[in-house]
Amino acid sequence: MIKPPQDREVRRALEEFSAPNPLTVESLFAVIVRDYHRPLDLLRGECPLPGLHANALWLTRPHLPSDAIWLDSALTGSAEVHSLAHEYGHILLGHQPVILPTDPEPEPEYELLSADFLGGCLLGRARSQDGPSDPLYQRYETQAEDFAYLLRRKAADQARDTRYQADPLLDRLHRSL
Repeated sequence: MIKPPQDREVRRALEEFSAPNPLTVESLFAVIVRDYHRPLDLLRGECPLPGLHANALWLTRPHLPSDAIWLDSALTGSAEVHSLAHEYGHILLGHQPVILPTDPEPEPEYELLSADFLGGCLLGRARSQDGPSDPLYQRYETQAEDFAYLLRRKAADQARDTRYQADPLLDRLHRSL
């Protein structure tokens, strides 16, 4: 049994969202672009932040007139849709994007183990197993993950309901189960 989200913010964001049918990366990204406050690009390929192991990132690029959502090119199908929905959850829930540095940091002549490194992350927020373990970060990631899962579930329910409504016999059979 799927429990409704306990987080009021996730429930609110989900209630206001009408999932496209079918739910694909392209259809979901079209909705995101329509509602986003500035131009937004969909990037694929290598991670824009070398050394970070993530599936997707919502990036702000202060040196460019647009922001971006990056998806790992290894993702396909429902994993790709889920990762995009996760990043959309961050947007709708008012979280902050990862700031893409304008200049790559120079290679240090020697390495020191910084507190950020020892804490598990060199970034403020990124969808990664390398992320920090502080409670606020964990809450944001849980909210975005709940949103992504429930958005995909809502889209599947809407698609199923639409399919059954087209055929009265199927609709009656479905409702009888």
